[in-house]
Amino acid sequence: MGVSYIIAGDEQLDMAEAVRKIGETFKTEEIILGGGGTLNWSMLRDGLCDEVSIVMMPIADGEKHTHSLFEADEKYSAPLPIGFSLASVEPLEDGSVWMRYGVNGPVDAN
Repeated sequence: MGVSYIIAGDEQLDMAEAVRKIGETFKTEEIILGGGGTLNWSMLRDGLCDEVSIVMMPIADGEKHTHSLFEADEKYSAPLPIGFSLASVEPLEDGSVWMRYGVNGPVDAN
């Protein structure tokens, strides 16, 4: 069938090991993460993201149960402030704005 897979961790998933193995297996130094808020937060918290790319569209829906871009799940991790540095802002033809940020790492909340 040709399905690729990796094993990363003995008892639980080791994201750093998974990222390393993905790079080795597919001969790449870059991967794109397109996950939900919990996966996004886990990768960011573990220092596995060096850039955050966000396209903000000129619409709103008012939905009160909308998920956020980053969500700490209390079963797996606590919230921790992570700082960013603006790398670029690009207006798009449809009125959206593409923002790219470098990841600075944890921020002292005190």
